[in-house]
Amino acid sequence: MYRDGNKTLHWRQMGRGCFLLIAWFLSRFYERPIYTVFQYLLLAVEHNDSGYLMAASAVLVLVNTIKALLLYEGWLFFADGLANYLNKPLIKRLLPLFAIPACYQMVAIFDFPGIPHFGMPAVLSIASVMLIQYFTRDVSRWSNKAMALGLMLFSFQWLDVVPALTSYGFGWGELSAVLKNIAVISGKAKVLNVMAMVSFGGVFAGALVTIELFVNYEKRLAQLQRLRRQERELSALREEQLRNRSVIEIQQLVHDLKRPLTVIIGLTDVLSHSLGNPAEKAHLKEIQDASVNMNKMVSEILNPHVHHRISVEHVVNYTLSQIRPFPWSSGIQVSLHNASSTSFIEANLILLSRAIVNILDNAHRATAENSSPIIRFQTEVTKDHVLIKVEDNGYGFEKEPLPHRSAWGSTGLGLPFVRSVAKEHNGKLSLGTSDELGGASIALLLPLCNTEEVGGEDNPVPRGN
Repeated sequence: MYRDGNKTLHWRQMGRGCFLLIAWFLSRFYERPIYTVFQYLLLAVEHNDSGYLMAASAVLVLVNTIKALLLYEGWLFFADGLANYLNKPLIKRLLPLFAIPACYQMVAIFDFPGIPHFGMPAVLSIASVMLIQYFTRDVSRWSNKAMALGLMLFSFQWLDVVPALTSYGFGWGELSAVLKNIAVISGKAKVLNVMAMVSFGGVFAGALVTIELFVNYEKRLAQLQRLRRQERELSALREEQLRNRSVIEIQQLVHDLKRPLTVIIGLTDVLSHSLGNPAEKAHLKEIQDASVNMNKMVSEILNPHVHHRISVEHVVNYTLSQIRPFPWSSGIQVSLHNASSTSFIEANLILLSRAIVNILDNAHRATAENSSPIIRFQTEVTKDHVLIKVEDNGYGFEKEPLPHRSAWGSTGLGLPFVRSVAKEHNGKLSLGTSDELGGASIALLLPLCNTEEVGGEDNPVPRGN
């Protein structure tokens, strides 16, 4: 089955072919160029000048070439579209071979004005269609194919005005016969033979060179595209390797932190039973709580699938603490829903906060050149979900970011990372435009967990992919 876009393309090809065929049919009734040929012939007879004879030949050849090109290109387009639409490549080869002679026969049967003669040039032209289809099989642009075919037709049409080839089936049409008879009567047959054959040879050689240039150009273009694609793939692979290496190194570093943290937690627990000073116990309790929190963060970094039950307010506060060292963080307008402190989600705090930090950082970049930057960070709590939303008055999204790249064109952390974190938390990331601020609007929708759920903030809840 073809996709709708391909079907539209095939119908467009067939429509273009029908348009050219209609133009060819109407050209049979347009006789003004023929009058120009007769004028030059009259001047050639009156002045006995071979120059006028050659001018008449050139106009006649050009007119016949244009008309033939409309017919040939029309059937080539129609056959190409029909073959692709029906998925039958043989139609592309055979239909023009039968349809073009049928059109010549049709105008002869119905006695249309300007009846073309289906002689040897037409036969050679049809053969050239087959050759061009073969030689230009790697040429994708239809304009290049049309130019190559036009040169071929132009060269073969010159054979119609060669008096020496009349006995071989060339130039049996009315105008061609008149032109050659005048050349014979006026003694200019040899001149016309030489000039027409030279024109044929030059144009035919030019057609072959043109076809070769088009084919080589298309091959080089395809090779360049292939090299660029390979370079992009290699670059993406190198970047992926660097990211993997960085992740592995971070994982190893965090893993090494587990041992001293375990020692600190154990020692603080021992000291808490031996100290009697209330002030010292209070300080020790702070050290112990900080060590436990660090141990929890290390666990979340080492295992992103481990989630804890935490409040929405805690997620927001922890996220803001991560960007507090940056000067632009003070300009963020934070708006928390009243139920943010009593609404809980199952989340990996490290991953989720990094995702929100990325959103805020993108908003800062988008508004960095704005004289009055506005970044709004708010939460909305419903019965079953919490919506974490960031809006700005920057330039917004020109197009949807690619799934494997960030909105800034890098392959580092960005919206693709945020989208993966949302998926990990059974949430949804949506991108849009802020109706009020006019910039980007990014919303992260996460499900709430029940307050009666087992596993508190200190009890991890493992999750699968």
